[in-house]
Amino acid sequence: MIKELGARLMAVAMSVPVCESLVDCGCDHGHVSIFAAKNGLAKKITASDINRGPLDNAEREISAAGFSDVITTKLTDGLCGIARHDCVIIAGMGGETIKGIMEACPWTKDGCVFVLQPMTKTELLREYLFSEGFSVINEKITAEAGHMYCIMTVTYSGKTEYEPFERYISRKGLENELSGEYIDKIIKRLEYETGSKKKAGVLPEKELKKAELDIKSLYEVRKTL
Repeated sequence: MIKELGARLMAVAMSVPVCESLVDCGCDHGHVSIFAAKNGLAKKITASDINRGPLDNAEREISAAGFSDVITTKLTDGLCGIARHDCVIIAGMGGETIKGIMEACPWTKDGCVFVLQPMTKTELLREYLFSEGFSVINEKITAEAGHMYCIMTVTYSGKTEYEPFERYISRKGLENELSGEYIDKIIKRLEYETGSKKKAGVLPEKELKKAELDIKSLYEVRKTL
């Protein structure tokens, strides 16, 4: 029996373009890979994980679902030892970890598409993507169990310029019906963090000005929604 995906993983899966080859990096139970195979999103799927236990679980789920001929599993760290694929999913990890996986991969700028869903340090990941010339071609925002998540679809374009608010949400993300609520949560967090550091006297002037600029940019964008 194929298990249903929750809102977060469904948004991830629905962000995958139809392609020849797909990597589900950090596949865990393999449910997204199975969804992709069932719905014909890719002819060839590689489900990878750094840990043997989750990969064993994924192999059992894949076999039970009848997609062992489409999905190959691989025990590896990130994308190490994996040849170029048309699309890569990296979901449910911290932004810093996702950044590290992409930095270590030699073919990220070879026309492939990345579907990224960071759990933490989203700003750090966005800054890396922009600095390396990746553009957000689609962004979904979804809510599940009281938490909000962004799912970015990115590809290399060479563009490195961006507005301050784009460190937190892309222009494509603004088109989502949950964008206003998502921005409100970000502003609340930034104001709290900035206020706490300022009160404790541990906020450098340069960092304070940057935070104030970011918050102002987010407020301006929020008014347009």
